[in-house]
Amino acid sequence: MLNDYLPNKIDPFKAAGHRAQLHGALKIREMQRLVPSLHSDEGEIEVSMEFGKDEQGIFIVRVHLKGSLILQCQRCMKPFNYGIMREFMTGIVTDEKEAANLPEEYEAVVVTEGVLIIQDMIEDELIVELPLVPMHDLTGCGATLPLVAGSGEPLEKENPFNVISILRSKTDSKKE
Repeated sequence: MLNDYLPNKIDPFKAAGHRAQLHGALKIREMQRLVPSLHSDEGEIEVSMEFGKDEQGIFIVRVHLKGSLILQCQRCMKPFNYGIMREFMTGIVTDEKEAANLPEEYEAVVVTEGVLIIQDMIEDELIVELPLVPMHDLTGCGATLPLVAGSGEPLEKENPFNVISILRSKTDSKKE
């Protein structure tokens, strides 16, 4: 079954039994843990989910995320779009012990009381996907090198090792 909306909650075990497929969008402004890390809360993230069981009998969800987050560049302090295109597999488990036994290719999602809150799972992935220091690529960034006051010329830093050459020249001149 394919839906154009995402329910807030779902029983992932029943959904896996029916091999359910969900498709929809989540509004960024509704992700209260993610929003403080963003420049703007505008937009949506497109989400596709396929529930099922693998050959080992593990309940799984294949998730595909697509969208854009508006971050603030830490070099020029201007907003920029940070594209999200992420696909991952989760293993649905009921406790931490089961999570520890999942194969490495699965990210563990612990479901309590048989309910998976879809927005929380997607929000967690988006938070992990954020760069540590958001920045434009160098060609798109408006940041410039520091300038010498009033000259309009880039500031050239003095090489700290120039002192060594000065000291060497002084000792060489004393030897002669």
